[in-house]
Amino acid sequence: MGLTQIASRLIKKHGQAATLLRPGEGTDDGYGNVIDGPDVPYPITLLSATYAIELQLIAGGFLDVGDQRVLVSVEGLAVEPVTTDKLLIDGTEFEVRRVSPLSPAGEVIFWEMQVRDD
Repeated sequence: MGLTQIASRLIKKHGQAATLLRPGEGTDDGYGNVIDGPDVPYPITLLSATYAIELQLIAGGFLDVGDQRVLVSVEGLAVEPVTTDKLLIDGTEFEVRRVSPLSPAGEVIFWEMQVRDD
């Protein structure tokens, strides 16, 4: 069993279902502005935890109290997460602040995200 399968299995076992919300295709409002279309939902599996208070103090503003570290399984993931996405976890919408893949040898094992309650 490879690292991707192990990570996906552990995230599924200890995590939860959630929804990644990506802004829909925008339309021109006739005044030079673009209005985002309705969010497009993508089902995901994630494992979430709050950052330790020590990290919040060390970060010097990079993290806010209550920020969550989210590990997203690549299994069944239809899109690559980006910072313009939002996450819907247990009915609460979170802003995506940072996204980075864990990808040794070029293969994405899982996505790590920093999210913040709007």
